[in-house]
Order: sequence, then C-alpha cells, then structure tokens
Amino acid sequence: MGLETNSSAGKTYLSIADGKFVRQFKEANASTTQRINKNGKVVHEQFFDALVMTVTGIEKRENDYGVFLEIIGHDGSDNFQISTQFSGRYSGSFLKALPSCDAMQPIRIFPWSMVDKNDPTKKVTGITLYQNDGNGFVKVQPFFTKEDPKGLPQMVQVTVKGKTVWDDTAAMAFLFAAGKKALQPVLVANVSQEDAPF
Repeated sequence: MGLETNSSAGKTYLSIADGKFVRQFKEANASTTQRINKNGKVVHEQFFDALVMTVTGIEKRENDYGVFLEIIGHDGSDNFQISTQFSGRYSGSFLKALPSCDAMQPIRIFPWSMVDKNDPTKKVTGITLYQNDGNGFVKVQPFFTKEDPKGLPQMVQVTVKGKTVWDDTAAMAFLFAAGKKALQPVLVANVSQEDAPF
C-alpha cells in the first residue's frame, strides 16, 4: 500500500491539510488524532507524509463545501482518492508537474506546507511529485513554469464584494485539461486491458 499501513478493502479517501495527507475515521483508533473541526464536530484523523501510487484519473467535483480536484489512483490492489480544493496551490502544483511524469509509472505525491520566508504570517503550500528513474525517486520538475508557461493563462485580478482578489479560473481550467491529456496513456491501457480476452 502506498501509505505503508495495514491494507484494507475498498477505496481509501484522503484529503490534504497542513502539508499532510489526512484520512478520517468514524471512531478513534491507535493511529488517529482527535480534534474538533470548524463545524464543532469531533473528528478522528490519521496523517501521512506521502503516497506512492499510479495515478489513473483526475476529476473536478462540486459539493456543499466547494469545488474539489479528485486525484484517483492505485498501488496494486489498494485504491485511493485524494481530494483537495480545486482552486489552490496543492491542486495547481500537482497539475503543473503531472505532464512531466510518465503516467504509466507510480508517482510519489508529497504535499508540503511551510512558513513564507518573505512574510512569516503566511504559509506556502504545494505538492511535489517524484518518480523512480531507476536509481530511486527523483523530483519531477513542473512542466509549466513562470519562465516557460507553455500557454498557461496568468491569474488576473478581479473585484469581488469590493475586494481585489486573484482569479485563477482560466489557469486551473487549462491545467486540468493538460492533466487529463497527460493521463491519456493510462486510460488507453485500462481500456485495452478491459477488452482483452480471458
């Protein structure tokens, strides 16, 4: 299992918070930490630093809590679904690097959070991807960069309720489409396997 814990049937659902993968449980266990969430509900969570899996899909989903990027994959027989805000640095950094990956090979997904060196009151977050080059896992460089955006739309300033904010709508739509395209080899391989005779 990519999270290196006891295997379980079905799909493991994860979110990302404070630079860690978070798995919620209905009841406390020896691996969980208890806290009260912003809705006043007691939650039991287990935290992980990284996940190694073959990414098989990405989806954009909307629910009562907002719009989310769902990253779907597996590590052998263990299936995972990672959920993070669609508009944000975790999603943006993941999608910027995904086209640089070999989609047919496992990816080490490492979320992180640190204090901004220019403003200690702020946090900088993101996801760094790694793949095995034959000698171990090495950092995957982003495909889209400031120096070479390759058509990535820039964020624009807009006014919402009298406040000026940065809007990444066009950039995230572009990155999501690029991520879907990067995963095409996996989709083709999965269809071919489904069509194969017994």
